Amino acid sequence: MASKSTDFKIEQRAYVKIRTLLKVSPTDVHKDLEEVYKDTALPYSTVVDWARRFREGRVSIEDGARIGRPVSSTNDKNILEVSALLEEDPHITLVEIADAVGISTGTAQAIVHDNMKFRKICARWVPHLLTQAQKAKRVQCATKLLSEFDRTDSRRLFEIVTGDETWVRYSEPLSKEANKVWVAKGQDPPMIPRHDFRDPKVMYCIFFDSNGPVCQICVPKYQTITGSFYTNECLTEVEKFYQNRRPRTGTRGLRILHDNARPHKTKLVREKLEAMKIVELDHPPYSPDLAPCDFWLFPKLKKHLSGRKFESRAQIGSAIFQYMKGVPTEDYKKVFFDWIKRLKLVLQHEGEYFEKLHH
Repeated sequence: MASKSTDFKIEQRAYVKIRTLLKVSPTDVHKDLEEVYKDTALPYSTVVDWARRFREGRVSIEDGARIGRPVSSTNDKNILEVSALLEEDPHITLVEIADAVGISTGTAQAIVHDNMKFRKICARWVPHLLTQAQKAKRVQCATKLLSEFDRTDSRRLFEIVTGDETWVRYSEPLSKEANKVWVAKGQDPPMIPRHDFRDPKVMYCIFFDSNGPVCQICVPKYQTITGSFYTNECLTEVEKFYQNRRPRTGTRGLRILHDNARPHKTKLVREKLEAMKIVELDHPPYSPDLAPCDFWLFPKLKKHLSGRKFESRAQIGSAIFQYMKGVPTEDYKKVFFDWIKRLKLVLQHEGEYFEKLHH
């Protein structure tokens, strides 16, 4: 017998299908669903996904047939869907990929590892095998950065501000370690609810330096990170922070360390950084092991939030703010010295990843 939640999903898919065929935008369709179904409305990303399927000629509103295990297929369509999911959220798990695409976890693993040649470093998906050019770029960047920052005078490290984007769920799942419990012999362990990839979540852009948090920006619902948003919202907040902290110099002389995401590399961003007199530091592609947000902040933040449930964006924002303020200043300083150590490891490993691999 179908569950009530399953019935709601089928009902909503039927509505999405009809409205899509009438050429109504996914945004308007989702607003209608939220008005009727409230908290049980399909997430916007799911509406967009099903609208695309119906535009491409899909007829059925049912899930793909799943007799026993989910359908296992590494066809081009599934590979494209998985690729899009990884681009949207590089931290997504194989279970979440399988749920979102409607395939088995084994198929998800095959697509990610075998077809796309990706693996996880610092909980982020990266190419399984770096090309010689990519390894050479890592060595080149590490050499250049070490020549500037690996000196007896460490004050230059304190001129770096770093930041990145991350998703935070309204209900952050407990880590595997936190879910472990002692049970009596013969007793069944408690059921652990599994979160859904489509659970509500909020994207935050977070920046910090060696003194502590700089700013956190909550990305509005339906807003994607673009060069314009990153410039006008994120970098502007960074600018305001330093104008308040350093009225005489503001952002002049600072260095910014962020990854090579497309929004960070637009002409708008480049012009804004030049106007702020901030120097952009080189960061090699596919190198979360060299990004302080990826190898330090985000894992610690997610661990702190695991097991908690939030009712609003404001609650999530407050929890992030309180955590960031509670981290000792010495920890913020230490992460930049750890960054230097990691740059040296890149040279020792001739550009290859040095992190423990997560398959």
